[in-house]
Amino acid sequence: MKRTFILSATAVVMLLVTFTSCKSSRVWATKKKEPKEYREPETTYRRPAPPPPPRYSYVSLIITPTPGFVMRQNNSGKFYHKTEQGFLYWKGHDNRFYLDRSHLGRVNYNKWEYDEWKRYSRESNG
Repeated sequence: MKRTFILSATAVVMLLVTFTSCKSSRVWATKKKEPKEYREPETTYRRPAPPPPPRYSYVSLIITPTPGFVMRQNNSGKFYHKTEQGFLYWKGHDNRFYLDRSHLGRVNYNKWEYDEWKRYSRESNG
């Protein structure tokens, strides 16, 4: 009796192992593999970004005309002066020339001069 029970139990286990091993448990084995498309990289060349404008160590925000000072007049009638470094100064009401707002980030200046420059720009815009 013991032998029959052991044989039947062994037969059941063998059947279970056989049935479970026939079933695919891996999902990827039943799917069809899709062919991958190979695309060659496009050969586009980009120009490198231009270097940032040079930062000057110190440029005066306000200049006073001296002998030999060259000033010009634009189409709207305002007077201006352009330095050798390319900075643009506009003539103020007090006959001094003030650095253009667009050049302000490229130069270093002291607090007193900036306050004076800012006071003028408020008066001339208002």
